Amino acid sequence: MAGGYNKRVDLITGSPTRKIDAVRERLAREGRDVILLSTGQPGFLPPRFLRERLAQALLDEVFKKLYSYTPTPGYADVREAIAEDLAALGGPRMEPDDILVTAGGQEAMFAALSTILEPGDKVILMDPTYFGYRPIVEYLGGRVEWVRAPPYLGFQPDEERLKEAFTRDVKAVVLVSPDNPTGRLLSIESAKLVADLAVDTGAWIVYDEAYKTLVFEGEHVYLYKLAPDNTISINTFSKDPGFPGWRLGYLYGPGWIVGKIRLVSEELVYCPPSIAQVAAKIYLEDREGRLRHLEYAREFLKTRMEAMAGALEEMLPEAVFARPGGSMFITVDLSSYLSKASITSEDLSVKLLDEESVATVPGRYFGPSGDTMLRLSFATETPERIREGIGRLARLLERLA
Repeated sequence: MAGGYNKRVDLITGSPTRKIDAVRERLAREGRDVILLSTGQPGFLPPRFLRERLAQALLDEVFKKLYSYTPTPGYADVREAIAEDLAALGGPRMEPDDILVTAGGQEAMFAALSTILEPGDKVILMDPTYFGYRPIVEYLGGRVEWVRAPPYLGFQPDEERLKEAFTRDVKAVVLVSPDNPTGRLLSIESAKLVADLAVDTGAWIVYDEAYKTLVFEGEHVYLYKLAPDNTISINTFSKDPGFPGWRLGYLYGPGWIVGKIRLVSEELVYCPPSIAQVAAKIYLEDREGRLRHLEYAREFLKTRMEAMAGALEEMLPEAVFARPGGSMFITVDLSSYLSKASITSEDLSVKLLDEESVATVPGRYFGPSGDTMLRLSFATETPERIREGIGRLARLLERLA
């Protein structure tokens, strides 16, 4: 074999949702109607005003920027629009130069962690948390330390465990709120504790705000306001505007570190997509249209969340979960049912897809405590199909027991 390869690549196991999508597509070709409770992309289209104006821009010959390389940090007017939008949402007031536009939130996360981590650095992750963080940390040579965020605490971080984990050798803590996979909003008490611990130890807070506008109950906490010198915030246009396939995100933080991250981003993708930036500018600058769409998106998801939560309470009364304050997910602990069936949640997820045509994501991908959990998405299916999916899950568990 010529040359070999970097063995750290083997630490990247690949997204479980991509694997599930591949199986779902195969089943669809076989004529199976799969109820999709696994996806992390919204079931609604971008707002009509955005699509109409972007279509016109594509036909307008003077709109040369749609087809050109862009500046590495993104167009200046796009960064200005992002800064104005952040302030309008109640977030921090940022200078455009402290904002870096990226080719999606995932690229922003990779570039940020690549910039701040050195081999051997310790990174705190919540258990459970989004499955995309750990592979990046380990690929970069970092060490993961898990802090439980259990169902009985509403998936808030265990405060005592958090204090124990924040030793002087911590380089960063990675958080997401509203949460993927649980949908919990980080409480102001937890946020203040994390901010204080990060400032005391000199650690970075890498804060994923992908779902910050998709809040049903409560309010999104902007950690940058609590620890501005320690916080790098990751954002995306894949969720509320509904164009994940156009790959656009951004990050903001202290100007000096954003400048360093920019260098990594340039080597990774050279520049963010031009057409997606134009779409983002159209979306953000039509304030009235954006607010109307946000109201629609939240209602779309909240209706489906209520359908899923109601079905779980009715059909699986021994299941343990917390009604999400935002995002697109409910994480449910099925310990009581799985002990009767003598299987893990991964076995259950496979059987559910194979025997009942319902796609879910096993909890083990989100942390060590996840063997008894499933992540269920209410992002795309109708309320009726969500109830049907939970009904199929309940029937399967009864059959296995």
